This record gives sequence, structure tokens and C-alpha cells, in this order.
Amino acid sequence: MMREGQNDSKMRRTFIQVIQDASRLLWKDIKDIKWAVIVIIAYFVLGKYYLYSLCPMVMITGFPCPGCGLTRAGFRLLRLDFTGAFRMHPFIYLIVVYAGMFGWNRYVRKQKMGKYLNAFLLLLMIGMVIFYIWRMANYFPGDPPMSYYRRNLLRILAGWIIL
Repeated sequence: MMREGQNDSKMRRTFIQVIQDASRLLWKDIKDIKWAVIVIIAYFVLGKYYLYSLCPMVMITGFPCPGCGLTRAGFRLLRLDFTGAFRMHPFIYLIVVYAGMFGWNRYVRKQKMGKYLNAFLLLLMIGMVIFYIWRMANYFPGDPPMSYYRRNLLRILAGWIIL
């Protein structure tokens, strides 16, 4: 029973209530961005069959991007291949930590991203760019994802222009 002057936000929620509230908010977020979700799913489904790479930077320039290897690392992580995930892209673990912190903040605590989460995201992106430069200097061209793809759009367009 609530005392006078006490509001709902100060009451402790049960575990079931937290899960229900989080589920409702997640579903609302998905509905709010439904067209983006549909386009991304269609891109991956169609891209798997018709494109040689799902990475737009690879398709346009032929060069890997700072995030190249993250999808493969994520799938390896889902298969519990922790070493393989790290070898494919070591930032997968920091991204998982960030996603967990974001989910906890957004869906359990019901708060917006704070300055610490924003700073963590900024440092994560800067770290990925620095790692990308290091990886390009030391491992390019090499094994995927550090490979050059010759069938890129710029090369094809250059071939047409030169003709």
C-alpha cells in the first residue's frame, strides 16, 4: 500500500514487473523504428544471396572498414568460440559490454544515455579507428577481414571511365 505523497516511480518493482516493463519498452522501440529494422533485415537477407559482401565500404572501395569482422566475431561469440571471436575483431567484447550497459540503462532503469555511456561510446569508436589503422598497417592485405576485394564499385566505375 502506498503512503500519502509517495509516487509510483519511488516504489520498488518486482522482477516480473521489471521484465514486463522492459519488454513493453523494447517492443515500443522496435515499433518506432520498424522501417529501419525491415530495411536492415531485407539488406542482410538479399545481400547474402546477391552481394559478395554486406559491408558498404568494402562494396564501394574494396577496403575493409573499422567494423569489418564484427558480424563474424558476433556469430563466433554466439557459438561460444571466444578465441575465434577475439581474433576476428577484439572490440566485439567491448561492444557487448556497451550493449549490455545500454540495455540495462534503457530498459531496466528506464533512463536515457548518460554522459558516461556517451563517453564510453566515443572512446569505443576512437579505439576502433586506432585499431583499424594499426591493423591496416600490420595485416593488410591478408586474411579476411583484412582483404582487398577487387570487384568494388570504384574499380568498376574507373574501368568504365578509362574505356
